[in-house]
Amino acid sequence: MRLEWNKKEKKEIVMDVGCGPGRTTVEQILPFFTKLEKIYAIDLLPDMIDIAKKQNSHPKIEYIVASIEDWSTIKHWEGQITKVVSIHCLHWVKSKQIVFENVFRLLKPEGEAAFFFVSESTFHASLLELKKNPKWSNLFIDIDDCVPDSHFYKYDASYYKKMLENMGFEVLHCKKEVKIDVFPSDDDIKNFFTSICVLTPHVPLDRKVDFQNDLLKELLRQNGRNNNGLPYHVGKMVELVVRKK
Repeated sequence: MRLEWNKKEKKEIVMDVGCGPGRTTVEQILPFFTKLEKIYAIDLLPDMIDIAKKQNSHPKIEYIVASIEDWSTIKHWEGQITKVVSIHCLHWVKSKQIVFENVFRLLKPEGEAAFFFVSESTFHASLLELKKNPKWSNLFIDIDDCVPDSHFYKYDASYYKKMLENMGFEVLHCKKEVKIDVFPSDDDIKNFFTSICVLTPHVPLDRKVDFQNDLLKELLRQNGRNNNGLPYHVGKMVELVVRKK
């Protein structure tokens, strides 16, 4: 996603939503802003913030446990943020509307935000298949699978554009496209998606390997392999850049 943001701000106050362990914050977001005063990097998970502080600290980055969905955790920044960035986070969120409304409140007038997230994916499809499989289903009763509503309703880009405009945003960029990620080996695709699968922590230790192998089988069933025999993943990505009027 190419960003052609407003460069008028003399001192950028940036929020990274869903920073995880902070690598993206340090390597991608930090270098982008030449007039940076502060990045507030937030994540819902305390463990992620602990890792970020230890492995990706920087004088201009403050890592904080907070949720973009919970206004009480972010309200002290209301009207202060010049830029909001969220990369590979919002597909974990059930209601994008609440997120966009909170971002609107955080931004200064003419402040801008960029969102990049998965709308639909074969990983989500695989997760849903495992969740209903009798072999595993008893482990996941009442467990939130974190599959976004966009996976089921297949929203196109215009759905988000209309939602954002109704809130008072000017939409600068809006696109939905297919993204294919090829993995070097079966172990690579298995280990990656096992690590981000919200069901994994609920699997007993003595069944973990079996679960990982079943996840791999389902991913391969959903995706197949490329011409070189390598496993790959297909996702539909949404890119949004908006400005608060």
